[in-house]
Amino acid sequence: MQIEDVKKLMQVTELIRNISVIAHVDHGKTTLSDCLIANSGLIDQSKAGNEQYMTTDSEGKNRGITIKSTGISLLHEQ
Repeated sequence: MQIEDVKKLMQVTELIRNISVIAHVDHGKTTLSDCLIANSGLIDQSKAGNEQYMTTDSEGKNRGITIKSTGISLLHEQ
């Protein structure tokens, strides 16, 4: 699938689902996010849970936590 195809899909509001991952410290938010990202093909499945893909700053990566909120669009094919 090409980027133009994804852009067209993002215009179809019936296909858009917004979710939020909220939980207490050390309850798997980063791992869940990494797994969703891996399932979409952005990172390798073996890196899910360790990649910290949604962590955008070096302090957070060093401490192993996601400090700031981060948004991402994913395409899920059934």
